[in-house]
Amino acid sequence: MKDFYEILGLDENAGESLIKSNYRKLASIYHPDKNPENQDKFIDINEAYKTLSNEALRNAYDKELKDYKNFKALQSKNKVKPYRTRLRDGANVNLILDFTSDIEQKFQENKNIKEDLEKQEYFIDKIIEAERYIKCPSCNGEGKEIGTLSMPCPECRGTGNIKNKSSGVMELCRNCDGYGDIFLYKCKTCKGMARIKTSEKIKLNFSLKELLNGGDKNIIIFEGMGDAGAFGGKNGNLNVTVKIDEKVLNKINKSGGGFLSKFSFFK
Repeated sequence: MKDFYEILGLDENAGESLIKSNYRKLASIYHPDKNPENQDKFIDINEAYKTLSNEALRNAYDKELKDYKNFKALQSKNKVKPYRTRLRDGANVNLILDFTSDIEQKFQENKNIKEDLEKQEYFIDKIIEAERYIKCPSCNGEGKEIGTLSMPCPECRGTGNIKNKSSGVMELCRNCDGYGDIFLYKCKTCKGMARIKTSEKIKLNFSLKELLNGGDKNIIIFEGMGDAGAFGGKNGNLNVTVKIDEKVLNKINKSGGGFLSKFSFFK
């Protein structure tokens, strides 16, 4: 975080006139016309003056600067190293979907499907209502308010686990709830969890050939579409167990002269 007082060579209790005079002096020295090699310095000077010369902006900045300095002091005091072993992979979401009517309709709509299935792909789209964890949209999966600070938990040193002194068993750290970080300002939407649970409609695309070729263990996997991982962890998968009424399949097979016998489902 930039220290605007340091940039303008001021104490934190500097008055308006001193802020203005120091700004004019430094702006004259570092103006790009006189000092083209230090344009970044000139930009910092202008940013500092714009903030400190505005009462509302200065009050907000002073609060943030105070939090930052307290944060740095706490880091130094505890000598905490920034471990990052707190990744949490998302769980798989498992669904059972019945494709009986979809397949029946597909064969009714496409009279030549029996002849064409080996030559081209046919697909069935299904819109489902799925409940799963998604990355928190408010904090972009960080668990804290945007622009605020975090630090590794001083109790577990960022691991999320701590040994119980009585039993000697490793347990989740109560100080950080097992997530390894302490947030100065937790995200109000996800309460610091970095993800939220929601129910939403998802459109899935299934290959007809794959649906017919799985037998009684037909599970179609959509990688990365399960629960969102927390704090950079991997997303889980969405696993769909296929259910098809055997009577409908037998009817299709009979009308097609043993058409489906070539698929492993009927072998």
